[in-house]
Amino acid sequence: MIAFVFHPTIARALVARLRESDPAHLVFEAPIQEPDLIVWERAHGIELPVDYRTYLLELGNGGAGPFYGIWPLGLWDGAGARGSFDDAISDLSAPFPHREAWNLPADRLDPPDFEDDDEADAWQEALDADLYEPSLMNGAFWICDQGCALRTILVVSGPERGTVWADLRATGGGIVPHTGSDGHHLTFGDWYLTWLEQAMRETSQTR
Repeated sequence: MIAFVFHPTIARALVARLRESDPAHLVFEAPIQEPDLIVWERAHGIELPVDYRTYLLELGNGGAGPFYGIWPLGLWDGAGARGSFDDAISDLSAPFPHREAWNLPADRLDPPDFEDDDEADAWQEALDADLYEPSLMNGAFWICDQGCALRTILVVSGPERGTVWADLRATGGGIVPHTGSDGHHLTFGDWYLTWLEQAMRETSQTR
C-alpha cells in the first residue's frame, strides 16, 4: 500500500470530484479557527497530529469521511446524541498504552452459566469494568462513528501518536489498529485518503 502524505489540496480535489456524483453526502462543517483550536489543545495538554489538525483547519471541523463521517473536535455520540466527550475521555496527555491489537482473554469474554439474573448482572458489570477501564484509552479520543457503538480512535500521545484505531469493545473485538494491506498502522491521513480513493473507485464503477 502507498503511504499517503495528507495534503488539503489533494483531499479537496478528490472531495470535489466525488461531490459531482454525491453532493448530498459530502458535506463539511465550517473549518475551525486556529485560535479556537489552540485553546482546545492547551486545555487538554496536547498538540494534535498535523494531518488531523490540517483536516480541521482547512477541510472542515467534522463532516465527510469514512463510515458515518468525522465528528467535530471534542464531540461524540456516547450519550446517544452528539455532545462533548470531556466527561468520557481519559488522560489525553498520557501515552496510548497499546502498540498492537488489544483485547481481554477469550475466556474472560465468554459468559459462564448463571444461577439467576443478579449473578448475570454482576458478571456483566465486572466485565464492563475491565473492558472499559479508563486507562485503556489514555492518549486517544474518538473521532468517527462506525455504527453499532463501534468507533474510530485517533491517538494523540505516545509512540502510536497520529495513528487511527478501531474501538470494537462493544461487540467483543477489543481495540485494534486500522492497518494497510501490508499491516502497517494507518495515520489519520492514510486512513482518510484511502477512504477517498476507495470511494472514487466505487463511484467510477457505478457510472
